[in-house]
Amino acid sequence: MSSRPVPKCNLRTLILLFSLLASFVTLFNDLYATYRIQREALVRNSLEANRAYAAKVALSIGQNLGADLDRLNYSAKVLGQQFSSETIRSEEVRRLIEQDQSFNTTVVANAQGEVLAAFPKLLNVKGQTIRFKEALTRRQGMISPAFNSLAGNLIVFISQPIWGPGGEYLGLVGGTIYLREANALSEVASRHFQWDNSQVYLVDDKRHLLFHPDASRIGEVVGANPAIDALLRGESSAAHIVDSKGVEMLAGYAAVPKSGWGVVSQQPMSVPAAALRELMYQVVLRVIPMSLVGIFLLWWAAACISQPLKRLADLAENMDNIQDIRKVRAWYFEAWRIRRAMIMGRLLTQDRIGKLNHQALSDPLTGLANRRVLEDCLRDWELLDKSFAVISMDIDHFKRVNDEFGHDAGDKVLQAFASLLRQNCRDHDVPCRVGGEEFILLLPSATLAEATEVAERIRRSMAETVFPPAGHVTLSLGVSCWVPNQQDVHATLKEADELLYRAKQSGRNRVMCQGTAASATTS
Repeated sequence: MSSRPVPKCNLRTLILLFSLLASFVTLFNDLYATYRIQREALVRNSLEANRAYAAKVALSIGQNLGADLDRLNYSAKVLGQQFSSETIRSEEVRRLIEQDQSFNTTVVANAQGEVLAAFPKLLNVKGQTIRFKEALTRRQGMISPAFNSLAGNLIVFISQPIWGPGGEYLGLVGGTIYLREANALSEVASRHFQWDNSQVYLVDDKRHLLFHPDASRIGEVVGANPAIDALLRGESSAAHIVDSKGVEMLAGYAAVPKSGWGVVSQQPMSVPAAALRELMYQVVLRVIPMSLVGIFLLWWAAACISQPLKRLADLAENMDNIQDIRKVRAWYFEAWRIRRAMIMGRLLTQDRIGKLNHQALSDPLTGLANRRVLEDCLRDWELLDKSFAVISMDIDHFKRVNDEFGHDAGDKVLQAFASLLRQNCRDHDVPCRVGGEEFILLLPSATLAEATEVAERIRRSMAETVFPPAGHVTLSLGVSCWVPNQQDVHATLKEADELLYRAKQSGRNRVMCQGTAASATTS
């Protein structure tokens, strides 16, 4: 009789405890699923909102810049007819400023870049040479990146060439936008923006900040930033990024037409995260009352279920012989189900034992036979005097795969090679993994020529296969054959290993066999 103490926990308590555990696990899973779904929805909505706003701002800025170019183009045509008139030049630069306040300053320069007229005159830049030389050389409507003007201001310069009546290039007319002062760009970028802790900024094709909510950052060159990198590639989209300050952001970005600039509208991840926490708090508050009702129902159900099963347990305790489960008189439905479950449990246990035996004889990563199976096969075939061939294989430069791409990538290469090995061997062959990247294929009743052909087929398949992310990976192989009464089987294995090392020393990606050496390069 067992000396163990009688358990104090009865069936009713167990049912209640396990039911509560299952309920709490289910509740936790539901809450977690709700959290994940709502988080993805909030992130997706925030990304789309930022993308749409960035596109709206980019379009507005593009339209403003286009209008500026059109106004300058009109002035260029007027100036081209009377370019030598100082009065006309002065009137045009004044009109451009007073027309709609798009520019902070305007200038007219000749073909050499010398400023002939400027407004306001307080700038005192007349006679100086403009710094944006590219507008003079390209002789077309242009929008510059940010640079420091003659007066020392950080500006963007928008210009149009002036052509004379005969088609000769006379110079240019241009307007500047002071980036560190209130301007048309900042007005468009900040208009109607209502999201808390959100920000919009404008960059040029040289990564200069043309507008930023933090005015001190205007003119700053932005470092590594996935959104700006995408903009410079001409892309417009949205992404979950980490900005140059290390802050997790939900960013939408869009290119500004005609300028090479880009608009980024971004929101800290902490904003939707805070909204999500509040949402989950409300969900939990509403779940608690129903959870209490559920606990009461579980207690009542446990009492109902345990009563008939307790009676069955009492009957089982009074039975003289309980070894044979099939002889139990299952007159009660719950007892019949328990008896069936016990029988199925025994069958399942046997099945699991079989699986455990299989696992003990196989490599857990590749599913190939392990060294124990290898030794058993060699012992059995030696006793039966059954000839066989051995192919010893080693993946070339496998350490480099692990070092460059990580051990997870290396494991995937090993698994893919195991699959390739199964495809290229016969049903009764025994593929084994005996080390990190070392494999052995046993071919019962195979001749040396047949084994060499199989080895070459494996090598070729390996060389032609692409193993993401490692790419092409090659294989070196050594082939040996054992014939009864000639040598010890382990000597054959050793010989195959030595041939493998000869293949490695001869340049890898080749097959070496007994007596001869066949080589191959990567196809």
